[in-house]
Amino acid sequence: MADREITKSLKFLKERVSYLEESNQRFTSILEMLASSSEFQGDISRALDGVGIFKATASQLRRLFSFNSLGFLDCLADGSFELVVADPAGSKEALSALVDVHMLDGTFAWAINRNQAVLVPTETGETLLLQVVATQSRVRGMFAGTLQGSSAALDAASLNALSIVLFSCAYALESKVLYGLLHDHTQNLEERVKIRTRDLEEARRQAEAASLAKSDFLANMSHEIRTPMNGVMGMTDLMLQGGLSAEKQHLYLHAIKDSADTLMLIVNDVLDFSKIEAGKFSLEKILFSPHDMVERCLSGLSVRADEKGLAIRHNVDSAVPACLVGDSGRLRQIFTNLVGNAIKFCQQGQISVNVGLEPQESSDVVLHVQVSDTGIGIAEDARQRIFNQFEQADSSTTRKFGGTGLGLAICKKLVELMGGTIWVESQLGVGSCFHFTARFLLGNEELLAAEADSVVSSKRLKQEPLTILLADDVEINRVLVQAVLEPFEHRITCADNGRKAVELFKENHFDIVLMDVQMPEMDGLQATRAIREYERSVGRSMSIPVVAMTAFAGNEDRQVCIDAGMNDYLTKPIRATQLSLLLSKYCNRPMESGTSENVEPSLVESLKTAADESEETVAVFAKETLLERLGGRSEMIPRFVGLFCKGVEPQLEGLVSALSEGNADAVRRCAHAIKGAAGNIAALRMQQAAAVLEKTAKEGELSEAPQLIDVLQYEYGAFSAALAAAGIVAGIPVTPKGV
Repeated sequence: MADREITKSLKFLKERVSYLEESNQRFTSILEMLASSSEFQGDISRALDGVGIFKATASQLRRLFSFNSLGFLDCLADGSFELVVADPAGSKEALSALVDVHMLDGTFAWAINRNQAVLVPTETGETLLLQVVATQSRVRGMFAGTLQGSSAALDAASLNALSIVLFSCAYALESKVLYGLLHDHTQNLEERVKIRTRDLEEARRQAEAASLAKSDFLANMSHEIRTPMNGVMGMTDLMLQGGLSAEKQHLYLHAIKDSADTLMLIVNDVLDFSKIEAGKFSLEKILFSPHDMVERCLSGLSVRADEKGLAIRHNVDSAVPACLVGDSGRLRQIFTNLVGNAIKFCQQGQISVNVGLEPQESSDVVLHVQVSDTGIGIAEDARQRIFNQFEQADSSTTRKFGGTGLGLAICKKLVELMGGTIWVESQLGVGSCFHFTARFLLGNEELLAAEADSVVSSKRLKQEPLTILLADDVEINRVLVQAVLEPFEHRITCADNGRKAVELFKENHFDIVLMDVQMPEMDGLQATRAIREYERSVGRSMSIPVVAMTAFAGNEDRQVCIDAGMNDYLTKPIRATQLSLLLSKYCNRPMESGTSENVEPSLVESLKTAADESEETVAVFAKETLLERLGGRSEMIPRFVGLFCKGVEPQLEGLVSALSEGNADAVRRCAHAIKGAAGNIAALRMQQAAAVLEKTAKEGELSEAPQLIDVLQYEYGAFSAALAAAGIVAGIPVTPKGV
């Protein structure tokens, strides 16, 4: 009995010793693992990617446990898992198949959600261990390993050690991903910083170049302005000293005019460029003949070419249509600039101008223009730069030939507005060829011919006498309209404000009323409403036509007049042709002319546009335009000049008074009156300056009014000087001696 007890105790003791030895081995392994953790951390930190981290972790687990096989599945972006590491390598297929089985039975998902080791017996007598590799933020993968025997082979300490290793693996994976993102971001940031630095450097270089170009431009501009100004001031001083012969007076006046014309070109370049840059520039759409436009443009430039002994040859392809729709004035400006430059930079030889067509699938017409010369040529590095504002090919060009450096920049902008492009081909010492394309609509030749015939025939137009009520508060405007209508023997009754016009209308019978819009006491709109109300009150079945006459030219202004009860609209300055056609249209009286054909009323707007077509520069005093309005009677010009000066000088004084009182509406009224009077007398620069001042005052903004009034007064002085140069004195016609 005692022997059996002793035998049993010995067996128990042996088992207990064996268990303690195994536990001691596991704890020793754990201690070794902890001791080698620095080596493990070094391995995973040196790993280049996720697979390298998995392999380093597998090596660490081999030190702790006797796995038959083990592997790591990587969690892909789409949520699936892929076995990327297997140890030994030959066990990959069997381990993958074993994991797939437990994916289907839900064990794999359970292991992900449990976040602890899951031990599952297999059919081969092994134990499959699954444990998720995850951080607090996301799942990074799954560990799978097979052990010999049952799950009892692993105790809690071993499983804890396994979890520590796998947590280290998971955070190493996350750190690697975050480091990669940070590295990519840093590299991307560095690249962006480099690009931005290059951009800033380029911007700095361009800014410095622009600043230098502007400085050169200002220096050139100062020279370009001072040179003609010196001529104006010097010659004026000599004229004021007196004692000059008629021949010298004539010579000095021409020198002053040439200098003033040069100044005007400079100012126009600057104004055109500023308007284009500000986006306030729009192109007209009018009928014109490209053939005639080229002829007129080149005939005007031929004088300068003849002075230098240069020949100008041109050819317009027969395929170019006879009539186009577009802005012929701006097209002519481009021609003038390019041909003018060719004349300037060409000392001998010839200048050729060729106009052809570009192939086009749409109904638009695209002109291709070439202007070539045998001049100094342009260096290759300067061919694109010359189209920049403030620049010429080089500074010596400015010193030798002059110029502001804006001409080609304006041409480029205009060409782009016309839907085209501009470029140059050149060779130093041989010459240059400028090309540009411009897009236009196809015009109606019959309508263009009808307009031309109408303008000619209307000059001989004769109309039955009418009784006309003319309401305008500016005396010169009334006198001008009377002069225009005088050849037709119309009976004209005048009123200087809207209230008086209404009273005269009630007391008399009129065939038509010509009504200014801006008048004191009662404006033209109020007067027209009062006239219409009176006609309704007396039961008049047929309303008397009322035609607005105003310096406003916008479509919205026209609609305001129509809404007030007016029948039509004439823009000042009033032209004889337009007025005669309107009288015929609304008074239904027969007209006689040198031909049997009548002018269709529907052409009125086209005639207005054709009559308004002008040179590329605005004249200080368009004498020919005024003569046209006066029917060619030059003896009437001094009288009109006197009336203009008599009326405009008080208005200029009124501007100063209104500005000192801060009265924007009074400034607007004075500017409007000056604009209309200046337009009628053909003082176009004054008209333009007054229009700018009126617009500013209409917006209630007077901060720039002092400078604008100075400009207006300057233009009035320029107008007076232009009159003197033309031998015109208010009220007294003067013929310069020696002319």
